Amino acid sequence: MMQKKHITLIVFGVILSLFIAGCGGGEVTGGDSTTPFLEGTQGLEIGFLQGSPPKEISDITFPFDVVVSLKNQGEHDVVTADVRVDLMGILPSDFGTENVKLTNVHPDADLTSRKKDSEGNVIDAVEAYATFPKEGTKLQLQSNIISGNVNFVFRADVCYTYKTKATSQICVLKNLVSVADDAICSPTESKSIFSSGSPIEITSFRQSVVGEDKIQFSFDIVHSGFGNIFEPKTPTDTEGCPKDSSTRRSEEDKVKITIKTGIATDALKCSGIGSVTTGTLADKEIKLVNGKRTMTCTQDLPASSDRNDYEKSVDIIVDFNYLDKIDQTVLAKHIG
Repeated sequence: MMQKKHITLIVFGVILSLFIAGCGGGEVTGGDSTTPFLEGTQGLEIGFLQGSPPKEISDITFPFDVVVSLKNQGEHDVVTADVRVDLMGILPSDFGTENVKLTNVHPDADLTSRKKDSEGNVIDAVEAYATFPKEGTKLQLQSNIISGNVNFVFRADVCYTYKTKATSQICVLKNLVSVADDAICSPTESKSIFSSGSPIEITSFRQSVVGEDKIQFSFDIVHSGFGNIFEPKTPTDTEGCPKDSSTRRSEEDKVKITIKTGIATDALKCSGIGSVTTGTLADKEIKLVNGKRTMTCTQDLPASSDRNDYEKSVDIIVDFNYLDKIDQTVLAKHIG
């Protein structure tokens, strides 16, 4: 009898341990299961791999490479072809290489973003790497370049395509003018808006009534990162994040915006980008001024006799190119 009791206690203890372990697992490391995005103001996080480049080199045999690490801290997946990394700051011939081996380098893997599962748990992104020079060679400071110790600045310019997604809700009522106290929503107030992790945020969503069958909403597009914004193009040797001043001026701070209300029966009109009756204004180019742009839209509604009270999602998408930079000073020692 005592043996059976002992076995029962052991089994109970095992079950209890498993239960406690189960309760302790699945820790939420960020975000909220009730919201659609993790949010944040980062896209690709960039850095130099430790020791690449080294802090010190010499002008005798000291071959080395430069490795740029990239990690997607935002919420838009980036394929390797949509990232261009250029190594700047040095004359290629001083280091025994040529310009073509220091430009237009792609990471060794796609940069998937951080993600949130249905329970709010964050799945972290994985790093990828861009190595200079190309084709497996090494950099080597040539012996006749310096006559004393000299500092060289190695700078990595990273250009990539990115996207911001945001969602809010508009309130549609049968009677927009005389709103009942127990109405399911308010057509004249600031609304919550959720914006995906990105250097560009969508903020300050506001709705108002401008007629018996018409509502207005506005929101802000805000550059919250530290890099430069350009017109969205696949980064190549000649396209995306231009270096020449003329093209740079014409493409900088330009983004493409898509606004979807899904109300396809009546006109959606947004300031400066036109109007549609399909419920979607797609890929319209706008320019940010001092890192910001306020968009104002009006949405015509069916006649009150043909509509009920409801809330409707508004989705906003912003496409752009982003240029970020990182640099490191390397001390070159002359060995006499």
